[in-house]
Amino acid sequence: MKRKAYLKKTSLKRAQEILLKKFGNYKLQTENIKTEQAQGRVTAEAVYAQRSAPDYYASAMDGIAVKAFSTNYASEREPVILTKGQDFVYVDTGDLVPEPFNAVIKIEDVEKLEDKRVEIIQSVPVWNHIRSIGESVIKQQMIIPSHTEVNVFEIGSMLEAGVTELEVFKKPELSIIPTGSELVKPDEKKEKGQLVDFNSTMLKLTAQNWGLSVNDFAIVKDNYEEIKSNILKAVDSSDIIIVNAGSSAGREDYTLDILQSLGEVYVHGVDVMPGKPLIIAKVKGKAVFGIPGYPLSALLDLHLFVKPLVKNILGLKYVLPNKLRAKVKKKVPSTAGLKEFIRVNLAEIEGELLALPQKRGSASMHSLVNADGILPIPESKEGILAEEEVDVYLLKSKEVIKNNLMMIGSHDLTIDIIRDLIRKNKYDFALNIQSVGSLSGLVSLKRGESHLAGAHLLDSESGEYNTSYIKDLLQEEIAVINLVQREQGLMVKKGNPKGIKDIKDLTNDNLKFINRQRGSGTRVLLDYLLKNENIDKNKIKGYDKEELTHMGVAVQVAEGNADTALGIKAAAAAVGIDFVPIKEEKYDIILKKSELNDDRIDKIIKIIKSDQFKEKVKMLGGYNTKESGNIHFIE
Repeated sequence: MKRKAYLKKTSLKRAQEILLKKFGNYKLQTENIKTEQAQGRVTAEAVYAQRSAPDYYASAMDGIAVKAFSTNYASEREPVILTKGQDFVYVDTGDLVPEPFNAVIKIEDVEKLEDKRVEIIQSVPVWNHIRSIGESVIKQQMIIPSHTEVNVFEIGSMLEAGVTELEVFKKPELSIIPTGSELVKPDEKKEKGQLVDFNSTMLKLTAQNWGLSVNDFAIVKDNYEEIKSNILKAVDSSDIIIVNAGSSAGREDYTLDILQSLGEVYVHGVDVMPGKPLIIAKVKGKAVFGIPGYPLSALLDLHLFVKPLVKNILGLKYVLPNKLRAKVKKKVPSTAGLKEFIRVNLAEIEGELLALPQKRGSASMHSLVNADGILPIPESKEGILAEEEVDVYLLKSKEVIKNNLMMIGSHDLTIDIIRDLIRKNKYDFALNIQSVGSLSGLVSLKRGESHLAGAHLLDSESGEYNTSYIKDLLQEEIAVINLVQREQGLMVKKGNPKGIKDIKDLTNDNLKFINRQRGSGTRVLLDYLLKNENIDKNKIKGYDKEELTHMGVAVQVAEGNADTALGIKAAAAAVGIDFVPIKEEKYDIILKKSELNDDRIDKIIKIIKSDQFKEKVKMLGGYNTKESGNIHFIE
């Protein structure tokens, strides 16, 4: 089969217009359901009250029902005496007020004299504390119009008004067809080269939150006829169909050809990132979407196209998420003509709300877990300028974001322990982390992009950690909190089959090495060790191949993609590989001295000094906490 190209990439706005034009008049069937089951459903017709509520004169208080005129002239000096049955009757809240009584006096304003007589000292007007007929709703009054998403208040109002059934639209039926010969279910044993299909679950749960009924299809191999057969099956049983993966122009991307053979394709390729390889087609009158296999691409296309279509056919307004204005401190490049959606962290630093872009990539699912919002970059721009204010669509509440504490710098496993203990202690803030390396962390702190930096930078002249770098870069009063001391060494495969003993062995011809990124403390340590041993880095196979975290290099060694890497013992232990110790180093948390007044920082220091933290760190292995929580200052 010949390789395909995009028919014609379409702008986001135009693709959405085409979608709603082609499917905007889609008619859903309706059904009658019990009012108690109507939460989240959409009314097909207006709902009218079947009775007034209340439909009698009801007491609004616990007290006595009286004839208003009989209380005339009552006062403290001349109280009025009333007789039960003749002048008053006892009533509770909600009771019928019988004729000829036309007012209610609160029980606390009544002085009981004996069983059948009471005394009052204040007159009351007609209808005092009495709910009139139809005060809440009048019979045949419209309670809610058609095309309304029902909430709990409306359910209560309908039940009060005698509406026990109502006509709603049937839930739109969505079928999700996962495709890919490499896919396995999450509960199946995964072989090397196979990928877990978690997209289907994410798409399903998201769609169910929008009120759709979702049909699960089994994973379909990359086979033209099998995919075609499943699409036809889905079209016969569903209102909307999603074919997940195979929407691009690859060798085994069959979705476009199949949809062209079965119906009409309106869009193939949209100018958005992630999510560009989108297909919008019609088969037997049904909307069929081909969406990319990368998880962030799939989710974004679901939000940008499937959600507005669902809202439209239900007659509901498509509402964008809440947004905030935030400032970007450094330039964020982008490609003109492509609308890009970037995951960001948000934090208030020195009185400004900042948006801090995370790493890009459609496959980085964890970046979405840790993101606070989505920053859209218009297709008309080549990125965002430094110090520019932008709109950010929120993934978390404004209250949560306001309390975020931002840490940028080197990666360490003990930071996750701090984050967990913040939650366990029920503190009202979150610690957000961006792992970019020690040097970049200090630069971010200097730019005012973070509250904290994590670093373990070795000064090759003095042998000290971090001090010289802080003095050179920050040039202001700085507080340094020791987090841990940790063992750095060579990670090796289980059993150390290559017999690696020290840094000199890295030049062996039969060794594959994997490095940390430039600016990371581990990279600085490696170069320091190589210099001391007069080792030429060009003789190390893999010196230029980089990973961003200790766990990243550890996994590469564990998977056999590298024989060794320089990293911390705890990361090696976490993935079950062996470790050759080289050097103990200090890992510090660095902040401006003025930030020590922040209550959140004080709580983090208490966590670091706690026995609970130290016990958890000890369990990781390769750490020393004897100086954890100690603070010194650099001016």
